[in-house]
Amino acid sequence: MHQSPRTKPATAADFHRLADLAHERGLQLFRDGPRWYCSSASNPGTCYFLTGLSCSCQGFVAHQRCSHYALLLERLGWLPEVEEEASAPCLWCLGSSRQEDSVNQRFVTCPDCNGSGVRVDRRLAGQPGVEIAA
Repeated sequence: MHQSPRTKPATAADFHRLADLAHERGLQLFRDGPRWYCSSASNPGTCYFLTGLSCSCQGFVAHQRCSHYALLLERLGWLPEVEEEASAPCLWCLGSSRQEDSVNQRFVTCPDCNGSGVRVDRRLAGQPGVEIAA
């Protein structure tokens, strides 16, 4: 039995990243009547056929997304908006922004999240973080 590889669903951030990549690569969109085409960065002289749902390049066929398609979505104003990531509560104060000081028997501002109640991503601060592998 032959199984086709699974593709991770694309996020709005993926399409924005791919549109930026298209600009970096100097990709150009062309329109011939109602049809859209895009130049190829890896195969000069090649143009891929685009619709509002697909691209004829091998990347799109394999992954259901590519820089050519993202560039078309951008041109048409169809790039999805990137949503803000939901904040997770701080692991130490559980989002309350306070921790109990057992020595003085009182509550103090959580030193880990600095009283924000939001989980701190140590990787952004250059500190080691824990990454869960699937």
